[in-house]
Formats: sequence, structure tokens, C-alpha cells
Amino acid sequence: MVSPLISYSRNIFLWPFKIYLLSMNRFMVEPSPLKRIASYFIDLVLAISLGFILFATLGQNVIAKGFGAEEASKNASSFAVSSGLAKYSEDGKGADIFVYKAKGLNGAKHGYEGYLNCVWHYYTEFLNVAKNPDERVIARTNSDGKAFTSEDYYRYFFEKCMGFAEDSSNSNPYFEYAKEGDNILRASKPVLNATYQAKVDEGDEDALQSLLTFFYNETATSQTGLYFDAIKDMKGKSYNASSVQTYYEEQLLTYSYAIWGAEALCLAPMTIIFFLVLPLSLKGGRSLGKLAMGVEVVDINGFTMSTAQKIFRPIIVTVIHLLALIPNATLGITIYLAISVTSFLMMSLGRRRMNLHERITKTTVVDKRSIIFKDEHEKSLYLEEHNLDEKGNPLMKVSEVEGGPAINLTKEE
Repeated sequence: MVSPLISYSRNIFLWPFKIYLLSMNRFMVEPSPLKRIASYFIDLVLAISLGFILFATLGQNVIAKGFGAEEASKNASSFAVSSGLAKYSEDGKGADIFVYKAKGLNGAKHGYEGYLNCVWHYYTEFLNVAKNPDERVIARTNSDGKAFTSEDYYRYFFEKCMGFAEDSSNSNPYFEYAKEGDNILRASKPVLNATYQAKVDEGDEDALQSLLTFFYNETATSQTGLYFDAIKDMKGKSYNASSVQTYYEEQLLTYSYAIWGAEALCLAPMTIIFFLVLPLSLKGGRSLGKLAMGVEVVDINGFTMSTAQKIFRPIIVTVIHLLALIPNATLGITIYLAISVTSFLMMSLGRRRMNLHERITKTTVVDKRSIIFKDEHEKSLYLEEHNLDEKGNPLMKVSEVEGGPAINLTKEE
């Protein structure tokens, strides 16, 4: 037999917990945060996975091609190869830059010679519209607006690219003008100066590496050198502010928009199906993720959602996800992530555990064990029939009994 003292102490200790139980809303069972997060990611993963499967099969092969992606890619590659700065890749579908090694490639005695040939051809032959009939090339102009002459292209190469002084003095550490006797040959490729020519003849590895670095130097974070500057000039203003070429960049932009259009047409329908169509079609605003995790959506007061809530909640969710598909991918994904993180913090830290679109539509997510009423009248009838208070607790009174406070579960007359 339990002593009155032990019984009284136990009741005093459990009293706050009993009061908490009595104050709980027994109709709206809140799901765990893990359930809510899991239900969302199930829908997200399914939508993205099916969208990319559709893109890999139909999008790339049909839709992107219809938007001109393949033609634009071929045009850009053709322009790059014609410039002399690139070669076709092994599969023939794109253009790769040349990467000359220190010794022996394509018959070049030393790698720097290959780079020199590339940049010389680009600046003095390819860009020179007087020599090159390619209508895709835009001629450079002087300050008076007149197109460069052949002499202007040579001067631009030596002075702006190689760094030679305008007075023809030698200011480049590696190269000098080719000469015939005492006459400077401005229309001929530059040659190594005597100091570096001697080092190259001796096979000085440090000298060869310095020459390679002058034309092309690649690190984990950057690419520099005269050859890389020429590539940026060929690609256009987005890569080199002083460039006047537009063709490559225009074709690349056409390709990018074609790929974006194909991705959007594959991912958007999946997003609409999983975040709009299914929640509108299934009871309680459920999606496949919510069905899997056993949760549903209700009005903030615990009633069945109104027609407006049932429509606008999935619309808002869908629009948020579609923001990630706007043409500027960086901006779209940034906006989507900002909204998603804000919404998550609202749900995690807010007193009512409601995220952004729930606050807007005044809805919330509950466990499937919850009892959801159609309206206030239906709830009143249920409470009266089952002798419950507003939160689903049995009507009761707290009375003093021997041994301390206790709970009387019989209805008070």
C-alpha cells in the first residue's frame, strides 16, 4: 500500500505535466520537423529526377536542337577553329584550344613556336578583313573610325600585344623585330632576341618554360598569357573589354538560351505536376511526399482548407520553385534559395511552426492522425457528442482528494 506522503508527493510532481496534457490540442497532431522536411524533399527529388530524365532523352535530342542549340554550337566552333586559336575536338562536336608542350607537338621544335604561330595568324591574318573574306569577322577601327589597314594590324600586334615600344626600340624581354640587314620587317613574325635564342639553342628548360608562360600559363584559378588574351579577344566583349568581335558570343548565347529552353520545358511540367496538380487533386492538399510521410494540409484553425486556400497554397509553392528556372540561372537559383532558407527558418524558429507560404495562406501541416473538421458547426457537434472541450480534452474538474490534488474524469453536473 502506497503511503499518503508518497502519493501526495507524486501528484505534486506530476501536476505541471498533467496541466500541460490538459492544455494540448488533441485534434491537431503536429508532425515532426523530419517528417515535414522529408515530405518536401521526396517531391523535389522526384520532380528534378524525372525532369532531367526527360531532358536527357527528349530535351537535348529534340527540343534543344529545335531551338537551334546544335547549329549555334557548330557555328561557334567553326569560328574558333577558323581563327587559328582552336582545333576540333576528337568527336568533332566542339572546339578545343591548343595546348603546346615544351617540346615536340605538330612538328614544332618548341612549344612556344606553336603559340606564336597561333597568335600571329589571329591578329594579322584572321582579323585582317583585307586578307580574310570571312564575313563573321568585324574589323578593328582607328580613332577616326576607319577600318584597320594591314599595317595597322601588324602595329597592333607588336605594340598592343607583344608590348613593343612605338619607337621600335626593344621592350619585350624575349622577342624583337625580324630584320633584313638594318631594315625592320614589320610584316614578319617576331624572332627571339640573341640572349634567349642562345638559351633555347642550348635547351635551357627554364628559358623554354618562361617562353611558354609568356604565351599561356594555366593555374588552378586563372589562365594568362598572350595566347589566352587572343582567345578572349575572339570570344568577344564579355571576355575582353577591348574586343570588337561579336559572332562567337552571339552563337554561344543562342546555344545557352536553347539549352535553357529545353531544360525549362522538361523541368517546369514536373514541377507543376508534383507541386500544383497533385496537391489540387488529392484530399487535404497532399502530394506524393505528404502521402508517403502521412501528413496533410489544413486551415490554421484546424478546419478543412477553403477553396481559396487549396488553390493558392500550391500556386505559391509552384511559383517559388519555377523561379529557379528563369533565364538567368544564377539569379533564379539565388532567389529560390533565399526564399527557401527564409521559409525554413520561419518554420524552425517560429512559435507556430509555419513557413512562408503557410503564413501567407494561413494553413499548416498536421499528422494524418489529426481529426479535421469541415467547419465550426461540425466541430461543435463532435465536442458535444463526445463531451470534450475546444482542444479535444475530456471535460473534467480538478478537486482536492485525500492525498493531494487529483483529476476527476467524470462530467461535472
